[in-house]
Amino acid sequence: MNRLPTPIFILLGLAIGVGLGLAIGWVFWPTEFTDANPTVLEDRYRRDYVQLIADGYALDNNLALAQERIADLGEDGEAYLLQVLIEMILRQEDEAAIRRLTRLANDIGQYTPAMDPYLPTEPEATP
Repeated sequence: MNRLPTPIFILLGLAIGVGLGLAIGWVFWPTEFTDANPTVLEDRYRRDYVQLIADGYALDNNLALAQERIADLGEDGEAYLLQVLIEMILRQEDEAAIRRLTRLANDIGQYTPAMDPYLPTEPEATP
């Protein structure tokens, strides 16, 4: 009677265990994230989140809600908003999106001279 060597049983057991573990984790019971904090998002999704905050603020003009959402980005939320805005200006991306971000940044007290061309001009008072 021929017996298979022990290392083959060990490798076979490992392969079956890894296969079952991956099937269970990816197919049968995958992890589902809900109500995740924006601080854990990847950078590209954080950028999208910042843009969505500016879009929402442009629609409802609710500065308190926009500030609350920016605070959800973490301690550096306002600085991150300004960083995203400056990068969009440097890449000369969508001007309407830059204007919405500029308005939000200006209204929360963030300013950089790069924002000047995108800030709304105040009409001069007529005497």
